[in-house]
Amino acid sequence: MKLHLLPTILTAVFGSASAAKDSQYDPIQNFPALVEWFTSHGGQIDPRITLGYEPSTNPKVRIRGMIATAHIEPATVLIHTPASLMISDFDRNHCEVIQRVVEELELGEESKWDMYFNFDGSSSVPTSGLDNGEEEQGHGQRHTRTPTQWKTEDQPGSRAILELQGLPPTGDTHRHINWYTSACNDSEELTSIQLKAFVMFLTRAADRGMVPMYDLMNHHNGLINTRLQIDEEGGMSVIAATAIEENEPIYNTYSRGGGESTVDVFNTYGFVEDYPQLWRWSDVDMIVKAEDPNHAFGRYVGPDENSGVDAEGRGFEPNSHHYEVLVISPTLAALHPTKALVHILGNGRRTIDEWRVEINSHHATLRKSHVNAMHDSALAVLSELPTTIKEDENTILPNERRLFEKVKKKGRVDQSKADTIQAIEYRLAFKKALKSAVDVARSGQFYLDSEEL
Repeated sequence: MKLHLLPTILTAVFGSASAAKDSQYDPIQNFPALVEWFTSHGGQIDPRITLGYEPSTNPKVRIRGMIATAHIEPATVLIHTPASLMISDFDRNHCEVIQRVVEELELGEESKWDMYFNFDGSSSVPTSGLDNGEEEQGHGQRHTRTPTQWKTEDQPGSRAILELQGLPPTGDTHRHINWYTSACNDSEELTSIQLKAFVMFLTRAADRGMVPMYDLMNHHNGLINTRLQIDEEGGMSVIAATAIEENEPIYNTYSRGGGESTVDVFNTYGFVEDYPQLWRWSDVDMIVKAEDPNHAFGRYVGPDENSGVDAEGRGFEPNSHHYEVLVISPTLAALHPTKALVHILGNGRRTIDEWRVEINSHHATLRKSHVNAMHDSALAVLSELPTTIKEDENTILPNERRLFEKVKKKGRVDQSKADTIQAIEYRLAFKKALKSAVDVARSGQFYLDSEEL
């Protein structure tokens, strides 16, 4: 389980000399050496696992992650990291874990984790040697950064925050670095080694701290195929939750059970997750309503027409007290999902047909009056934004990408431009989710209140 409140950071924090060295580092070629280090210190990894590139429909994007080289049966132990290989704290104090990383980094080659630290790509700059406009994505090898790394609004070249156009996480983009600086360093400026330890921890840490090998799995709540198990000695195992086929990626989750939205994932990890996506927002009206802790329960009606309960008298618990739309595909979405509906996120899989059945049943219990309120809110947000979906998708984003590639061909990465593109891609995805909410509200079948009949 990845950290829920803290960010993964993929950043360039050191000078040009280290950047040049890191840009030549190839994690895929060095993976066997990491495996040798891992197993020599008591770790276990199934020999049918390697580090490679995930299948992609876009030939210009290569996503690096863990891949199965042969069929793997369900319940297979894929990875076991003993407690002795973790960098953790008994009380799970994140500041203490980062301090331990600082101390181990200061030991250099004398540290037991030197090989593990050297494999880390979180302090490297984006790769710039790919041909034909290719972009390699994966651990430490992305042009995109997390919003907490963007320039603040008072800094020159701070377009990225402005390009969010006021959509969440506007106003909350730098809370992660602010947390670390204030909670762990008395608001003092970070040293280079503190910053490297912080980046390394936030890029790779689990709730238990630094867990070698586990941290190389990518996130996917629609195709997740693993689960975690803690042993009596404090070690962590990654277990195959399903059969995993040859060349299939091995996925973890960074946001389990609907607790974190796609907005949170973006603000923490710097990417828009693949479907399913859980988008969350509020307006002034919803903020006022949320002052009543019971207001969201009134969204649902059970078969016996009791507000907020089902036929067995069990409550329909809303996933949040905000507006939410769960987008399964460009043509399938659920409005105001319950906790029961989103519990499967990060915990299992559903086919499109299974999702359709579940969503239709859910919408049959959702009051039309609450659907209308969501429709009006989403429509109002879209109408107030300075650009449309069509403008972003067909004109603005292609032009920004063209300018970025023009500079890149000259051997320079314009990081501010990359951040700007990242923000535009994100806001475009958010706008499409808002439009999905509007479309579903207009076409779906919902519970009609008596006054609406």
